[in-house]
Formats: sequence, structure tokens, C-alpha cells
Amino acid sequence: MKSSERILEFDVNKQRLTKKRDCNFANIVAGSVGYLKAKFYFSQDEWRDCRKAVSFWKDEEEYAVLLNENDECLIPSEALTGEKFLVSVTGARSDYRITTNKTKVKQEVY
Repeated sequence: MKSSERILEFDVNKQRLTKKRDCNFANIVAGSVGYLKAKFYFSQDEWRDCRKAVSFWKDEEEYAVLLNENDECLIPSEALTGEKFLVSVTGARSDYRITTNKTKVKQEVY
């Protein structure tokens, strides 16, 4: 991780997406651009060999991003403008698709 980035970590267990327990989600401030990243830890075979995309939701607007080979992505700045954003993950392979719940991340707005 570069010192100019902050990584929010998430666990994915089957179809359940949660914030990683030992990751600090405090003091996230709205308005970041090119700063916040997300990293996902997949614990089940259901996700093996899937191409994975993360959706970041602000209000009803969805901003989807493909995960890189390390299961990380930059969080789109468009999702980082309000008091909260939601996160969900989708995986697909051949004729198989799996999705998770949406998890809320709170932000401070000044």
C-alpha cells in the first residue's frame, strides 16, 4: 500500500459481505478522489475462478468496478460524496453467477 492510500477491507463468506473486523472504518470523510481502495477476502469455493466485480452504491446510483488479481479496486469518487455508500460483490464464471448482500459504509460530511 502506498502511504497516500487507505484500504477498506471486507470479508466475503458465500453470499455474505461484511466489514473485516480488524479494519478501521472510522473517520472516513466524504469527497475523496483516488484515495480509498477496497480489498476483499473470499473464503469459499463458490468464488473460485469467478471474474469479480464490486458495485458501490450512492443513493440509487450504481458504480461498478472489476477487481484486480489481488481482489482490490479503487473506490469510485462518485460514490464518495454523501453520508454513506453501499458495497456489494458479484462473481461470474461460464453459466454461474453469485452475488452478495449490500454493506453500508458511513462517511463524515463537512
